[in-house]
Amino acid sequence: MAGEKDDPNGRRRAMDEWYNESYGKTYGKSKKGGPWSAEFRRHMNEAAAKERAKYSSLLPGTATSITASGDPTAALAATGTTWVNIGPTKSDYIQNGSYSLNKTDTGRVRDIVIDPTNPSIIYVAFSGGGVWKTTDGGATWTPKSDTLGSLSTGSLAMDPNNNNTLYVGLGDPFDGTGIGLVKSTDGGNTWFNPVYLGSATEIPDLIVAPGNSNIVLAATNAGLFRSVDAGATWSAISLSTGYTGAAYGWSIEWAGGTKFVAAIDADPAAASGTNQGQIWVSSDNGATWTRSTGITSSAGIERITIASAPSNRNTLYALAANPSGGLADIFKSTNGGTSWTALSAGGKRYKNGNAEGRTVSTIFNGQGWYDHMIVVHPTNPNLVFFGGALHMAKTTDGGTTYYQVTNWLGQFSLPYVHADFHAAAFDASGKLYVGNDGGIHVSSDSGATFSDALNVGIASHLIYDIGISGANRNAVIAGLQDNGTRVRVGDTGVYNQEIGGDGFDCEIHPTNASLMLGSLYYSRIQRSTDGGLNWVSSCSGITECNNSSSAPFVTRMALGPADATGNTVFTHTNAKVYKSTNFGSSWTALGTSGLPTTSLYLRNVGAAKSNANVIGTVANGGRVFLTNDGGSTWTQAAALPNNGLSLSDITFDPTDANVIYVGSVAADGTKNHLWKSTDFGASWTVIENGLPAGVPVNTVTVDPGSNVTLYAATHLGVYRSTDAGASWTRFGAGMPLVNVTDVQILPDSSLVRAATYGRSVWELRP
Repeated sequence: MAGEKDDPNGRRRAMDEWYNESYGKTYGKSKKGGPWSAEFRRHMNEAAAKERAKYSSLLPGTATSITASGDPTAALAATGTTWVNIGPTKSDYIQNGSYSLNKTDTGRVRDIVIDPTNPSIIYVAFSGGGVWKTTDGGATWTPKSDTLGSLSTGSLAMDPNNNNTLYVGLGDPFDGTGIGLVKSTDGGNTWFNPVYLGSATEIPDLIVAPGNSNIVLAATNAGLFRSVDAGATWSAISLSTGYTGAAYGWSIEWAGGTKFVAAIDADPAAASGTNQGQIWVSSDNGATWTRSTGITSSAGIERITIASAPSNRNTLYALAANPSGGLADIFKSTNGGTSWTALSAGGKRYKNGNAEGRTVSTIFNGQGWYDHMIVVHPTNPNLVFFGGALHMAKTTDGGTTYYQVTNWLGQFSLPYVHADFHAAAFDASGKLYVGNDGGIHVSSDSGATFSDALNVGIASHLIYDIGISGANRNAVIAGLQDNGTRVRVGDTGVYNQEIGGDGFDCEIHPTNASLMLGSLYYSRIQRSTDGGLNWVSSCSGITECNNSSSAPFVTRMALGPADATGNTVFTHTNAKVYKSTNFGSSWTALGTSGLPTTSLYLRNVGAAKSNANVIGTVANGGRVFLTNDGGSTWTQAAALPNNGLSLSDITFDPTDANVIYVGSVAADGTKNHLWKSTDFGASWTVIENGLPAGVPVNTVTVDPGSNVTLYAATHLGVYRSTDAGASWTRFGAGMPLVNVTDVQILPDSSLVRAATYGRSVWELRP
């Protein structure tokens, strides 16, 4: 069986639909950018600042010190009122289809920075996990940005004149939610408040001028910016691109002396053309810029990433994608970026090509808007590595011949390195570090072999959902962005990947922990009967299974708590709710009477414990639909007050099916995000007293042992109510200000676990 691939195109659309209800939107070339507006991103920064002030004693580094990661194979257990991270921080193997690899990966990397004076000090910026630092060459890692409020990062730069000064651009350029730039002058221990760069919401690249720490340049989605006071204030750089509107800045490189080279997409919204991708050069530390020549391609150019040769800064290379996501070409400059020559790389055959890629044109696999990495060897200007989707490649002669270097499944006698490349760096000794959707990989022999050992101990996975079971209190199953579905080993931080691709909703049987459900895109549910070791497709009866037109990208499921056997599970497609009474072996569609027949997109489903006939679903348009006859007929509930749409969750009080909780992830700080009904949806009350105002709520979980104790999974952490939602307080110490995507509680209420989008899984004993 072939390995499952992730789908960043589908994920981009799905996140926009999740937060903004952009169903039916045509994207064309515009795939970049997270799902939140600049206004809402700033609101989230302000909300985080309020939480830091209010709960300083509970956040990492205050109530509890931030310590380096420990041994992932050691037993992990929560004690008292402090959250404990339980991984994934290691895997014994990664299973993807018929391929099994003894490797460890971690979350998506955006940047790698190595201290030039001490190669044992390495910083890594993760797209959702913040900045991590090692001082011992990767043996141990420590998170450094847990309280910023956004762990989504787009870029990281070190001042080459002062290795304790760091700059971080908040917000991953593809699905990030941060905004602004933060600075540290003590190696990441503390950070200044965010500084905003005009209207920019994404900062894909940053660089500090060698020899002048006051000069900092930034590539943003609102063009290029320059600071002359070490990042305190910024000015937009004016470029005569030939297009109206702001350019998208992707890459900036130093070309020696006071010379810099920058790559932009001059018309980010255009679907075709030849001139949008441009390179500009400055000879006065970024004060003035002139457009370079030679950057052209008949198929058009969109995104460009630049790398300069440290041993000869006049030599630069540019990796360019066309608007359809394919390779436009690789360009080379030998005069510091003033002019460029196309290497006609796309048509050249790899010297070691294979069935998955015969020519260099296959490097992006249609994802040139997303996957980009290029780096030049520190002492050999002709040795260049570049990465795209499924493999990394190199040229050893400055662009005449090319070789594949890695493969995403370790095929064709090539070393395994995870797919989707985003970053690379060499240290002073010539070690090559690359970052991708699976973390960090390092080579000490110019790419002949790679090690994944640096990923061990880093808890930065992007987790959509977890499942736990009272039948085995240690058991956890987790669905991860681009890193599959993982099953925990014992009570450790080791989780093995059992299903590839993107992992979504997952469940463990309440009374038999050997039975598990996992999921992929578009209602593709899989089932295991041996604790997650082996899986079979399990969407029998779901007619929309694997249909992108009629099923949601992110698959969601909900247990039927009224069934004491634990065999009842619900899921949904765009317009139907499905029920299984044999824990996913087969599914039956419930009725649709009362549901709209057009423009319906179901978003989640929940079931009552006290009445097996009561089921609820939330849908687009801020609508809630309920049934009390097992799904034969549905009734639309009353409107939710101050509803910003984008409903995320529906939960019933376990003792009274008339009591319902509904959450929302609407990206609007002026709207409410959590409601309660005590009359089966006839009326609703906002219940947000004590929650961070205007912050999305992913899920609400009712404590099995106390129907007045609730847990809200928000974008800034977990909050608890002990009075049925009348008031809320932040729950537990030690958890970062992080997006919590799911909260699960053991049936005896002895353990709470939380999934996070960027900081793996946490647990606490209430």
